[in-house]
Amino acid sequence: MSQSDDPGRSQSPYGQGAGSGQPYGAPGEPSGQQPPYGGQPQYGEQPQHGEQPAYGQQPYAAPAPYGDQYGQQPGYGQYGTSAVPARPPHVIIAAVLGFVLGAFGVLISLFSIIVGAVAAGAGGAADEEIPGLGAVAGAVGGVLIVVGLLALAWTVVTIWGSVWALRGRSRVMLLVAGSIALAFTLIGFLGSIGDNNSTGGGIFFSLLLLVAALAIVVLLSLRPAAQFFAAHRARRGA
Repeated sequence: MSQSDDPGRSQSPYGQGAGSGQPYGAPGEPSGQQPPYGGQPQYGEQPQHGEQPAYGQQPYAAPAPYGDQYGQQPGYGQYGTSAVPARPPHVIIAAVLGFVLGAFGVLISLFSIIVGAVAAGAGGAADEEIPGLGAVAGAVGGVLIVVGLLALAWTVVTIWGSVWALRGRSRVMLLVAGSIALAFTLIGFLGSIGDNNSTGGGIFFSLLLLVAALAIVVLLSLRPAAQFFAAHRARRGA
């Protein structure tokens, strides 16, 4: 009896590799080719419609373009952006000092105008007592009124410039007001030092006003302040 007629011979397909000439594995598979481990698709392949990716496998996705990452905000130095630029501390400090000097300007303006008006009004009565005194009092009163009006104009420019600086409109007005204040406070400080009758408190107060005026000019001239106002100009022009 031949081996092909042996009824006890197994007909399992797994036994066909040695006797039938087929390679080990499933029928019809090329020799040596194994399916991908876990049935995962190759790199760059997309699963067919309705198929779910294998456990732990993430579908390939293109990275988000640079600049679209979460939390990234455009800098205020970039022109053409619609975001409101952050207010740097240089501008805030300069504006606060402008308000402080403006408050002193209001006091000086009111004092000069009121005293000047009183002196000019008292000139007639003084002339009756001492001839010529009325003309002197009237001239002094007129000078004080003019000084008060000039101080009032400077005060308005200082306060208005501080508001515009905080809003990013312009720094020119506050720079001009700070430069004028720097010139007058420097003259006052040097005068208080040269005056033998000046007290230590008066000299210290003149020094504080001088430092405040100098700080306004310096802070508004620094690069962060310049970038802040440049960004606001670009935003208004966009």
